[in-house]
Amino acid sequence: MTSITGADRFVAQLDRVLRAVTGNIGQTQRSSPSNSLQDDKLLEEDRLKSGRLMRVNHCGEVCAQALYLGQSLASRNRQTVKVMSQAAEEEIDHLSWCEQRLAELDTPVSYLNPLFFAASFSAGIASALVGDKFNLGFLAATEEQVVAHLEEHIAQVPENDHRSRAILSQMKDDENSHRVQALNRGGLNFPSAMKRLMTAASRLMTRTTYWV
Repeated sequence: MTSITGADRFVAQLDRVLRAVTGNIGQTQRSSPSNSLQDDKLLEEDRLKSGRLMRVNHCGEVCAQALYLGQSLASRNRQTVKVMSQAAEEEIDHLSWCEQRLAELDTPVSYLNPLFFAASFSAGIASALVGDKFNLGFLAATEEQVVAHLEEHIAQVPENDHRSRAILSQMKDDENSHRVQALNRGGLNFPSAMKRLMTAASRLMTRTTYWV
């Protein structure tokens, strides 16, 4: 029996991420939490707003995959790589849910996905090279930013858009779980000043992909 090497896993994950960038992630392990819900009829302005919000979140999940890929590739700690891989599996579900919802809302993925993918991949490699505690801490701080961002979007989703809200709520729970797990594994608790810098950087992504 042929064993699966680290290179094999990397190629498989890279293929998955590249499909995510183009909006073609395919089938995943968990079905969307929105599948059992039905929206009230959305006004055109509400459909546009929900589509733009979900496009931002789709790009955020592309960034998460790129970040995990970079962190896993450069990390020398097998346990840390395992944490990244487990989180990436759940994030793939998020990508699929966002992709499905974008199709329902007739909204394209962001044209800026490749740009933010590259930036996140580079950040993941740099984070891992600094050291294991920093690498896990960067993951925890990133997820903290994502949870706050999702809370904002949940409040902004049009009142009748129950399907989008269900997706974002489950994503928020998963992201917070990733944050706690990274800290429990020994991740560094980043100082407030560094978190503010990360927030400022994330605003660039959210404000641009909302429109394109």
